[in-house]
Amino acid sequence: PEWAGLTQADILEAMERLTPMYRAVFNLYAIEEYGHREIAAELGISEGTSKSNYAKARRNLREALRRKLRAQ
Repeated sequence: PEWAGLTQADILEAMERLTPMYRAVFNLYAIEEYGHREIAAELGISEGTSKSNYAKARRNLREALRRKLRAQ
C-alpha cells in the first residue's frame, strides 16, 4: 500500500519536523491516547485548539511522508 516504502526512521524524522505544539498534541492524542479535553488542560490551550493542532499535525505528517515516498 501507499505507505509500505517508509521506514520507522522516516516516520520519526517527519514527526521531529513538526512544530513543538503540533508534535506535543499529536503524541498525546495518537500515541499516549489522551482526549482533547485532557490535552487542553495539560498544555493550557482550548479543546478546539487541541483538535485543530492535531488535524494540522496529521496533515503535515501526511504531506511530509508523501514527499519522502516521491523522492525515493
